[in-house]
Amino acid sequence: MAALILWVILGGLVGGFVKSIAWFESERGWLPCVLLGIVGGVGGGYLSIRAGLSNGFDLSNMGVCILGASALLIAYALAPRRAPKAAAVEHRRAA
Repeated sequence: MAALILWVILGGLVGGFVKSIAWFESERGWLPCVLLGIVGGVGGGYLSIRAGLSNGFDLSNMGVCILGASALLIAYALAPRRAPKAAAVEHRRAA
């Protein structure tokens, strides 16, 4: 249980750090970044225990937790954004 709490904290810190260095576009908010960091951190920590890399919260588990959070945040940053519907309508009218 303590490892889960530490994964959540570490994942949230990674999400906040990534957002604070302005790596994402300014339109993306803090909450999605922090939540994705938490999900990635918990997922990475869980997978490292299931894979047998660790049996608790130690240095290797912390590294996999950070990698999981970072991977999910990178995927989020590279995901295509939908154009607002109003802009799509204006584009059709202009054509």
